[in-house]
Amino acid sequence: MGTFTKNTTITFTARVLNLILGIGTSIVIARFLGPEGKGIYTLAVLLPTLIVTLGNLGIGPATAYYVARREYHRHEILGNNVILAFGVGAVGLLVGLIVVLFFRRNLFPGVAQGYLLLALALIPTGFLFTYLQNILLGAQRFKEYNFISILQGASFLAFIVIALWVLKIGVVGALLAGIAEWFLVDVILFLWTKRVAGGISLKFNPVYLKKALTYGVKAYLGNALQFLNYRLDMFLVNGFLNPAAVGFYSIGVGIAEKLWMVSQAASTVLFPRVAGETDEQRRKEFTPLIARTVLWVTAFGALVLALLSRWIILLLYSATFLPAVGALQALLVGIIALSAGRVLSNDIAGRGRPMLNTYVAMLTLVANVSLNLVWIPKYGITGAAWASTISYTASFLSALFFYCRLSGNRWTVIVFPQRGDWALYWKVGKALCQWALAKARGML
Repeated sequence: MGTFTKNTTITFTARVLNLILGIGTSIVIARFLGPEGKGIYTLAVLLPTLIVTLGNLGIGPATAYYVARREYHRHEILGNNVILAFGVGAVGLLVGLIVVLFFRRNLFPGVAQGYLLLALALIPTGFLFTYLQNILLGAQRFKEYNFISILQGASFLAFIVIALWVLKIGVVGALLAGIAEWFLVDVILFLWTKRVAGGISLKFNPVYLKKALTYGVKAYLGNALQFLNYRLDMFLVNGFLNPAAVGFYSIGVGIAEKLWMVSQAASTVLFPRVAGETDEQRRKEFTPLIARTVLWVTAFGALVLALLSRWIILLLYSATFLPAVGALQALLVGIIALSAGRVLSNDIAGRGRPMLNTYVAMLTLVANVSLNLVWIPKYGITGAAWASTISYTASFLSALFFYCRLSGNRWTVIVFPQRGDWALYWKVGKALCQWALAKARGML
């Protein structure tokens, strides 16, 4: 528990720093581009993000899984992942060009072709980042893994400030800042990953690739569907309303999703641990503790955010973005539910059963799209937020069902605090404080 808590704390600290950097970036983009410009930028970068997410074939989670299990040499995995990243990236670019040239008017009304074409440069860098960063995750090198994330956030903020504040080149500047940031981070990530892997072997390994694709496709389907569950509503809001509505909605979603920091940190550390754990009793006891802790910490944060949401948006983004408040508040219950659902899904994937997460994602995506089609025309961006909340809650309940069937645990140990939790929190907190003090003394 001590190592897990330390790694989770490191990861959570990195998420907090990225939260601060991300909020700073969001403020600069929102204030300099306005609601319509923010919406256009959001839609432009959504295309490459969608292609990378839908086209990565699950190699990212498969990489973490096989590195954690030590079935192949790391330098072999690194070399094959680099080959795959360039190959799949080239295909992704071609797909992006086809979408922009032939389907832009239907999928991206109100977004100029030039913005979408420029954003396509994010595709190869996105594939390379995903395939490399998961090597660090599988190796449980959380310091390097998290430092790369912080570097990504810090460099993007710096480039955004230069492009929008100093040079004042609008949406094009925001897109160029993103391209520069991804290129810089990919170069540094490659050098670090190469060091962790002990070198790189560009020899094609069909056995590893077959196994990685077999596992990865199962995880990929669930992850791709879940991503659509998170972001398809942006397309629907733009289709039914306009880019300015996307700008408002993206602000509400962006703030609400910051509450996932705790669950993201815990899930990131949990996955390789579950994949490498051989003692079933340990897994059975450990995951429920993490899930219920994440659930209630997120619930407390959501309560605070619900009370302060109007003032936060007013202070950070100005009165222009106050229409985002309703969407933000409507999302909070779903954010709480999915925080625990994410922990359970990572346990399920770590047990080698990622296909179950795909079934969950299919169910929730259908619910999300159906509700969005009905509620966005009637209730606008608040309707889109409620559709997400209901689908996120359905995702948690479905993951809870599958997890309980796999582990033999009762659902109550996932949802409700258990006897001895507070004593354990005190013990772990005390140990963490001692560790942090020791680190601080070492730096002086």
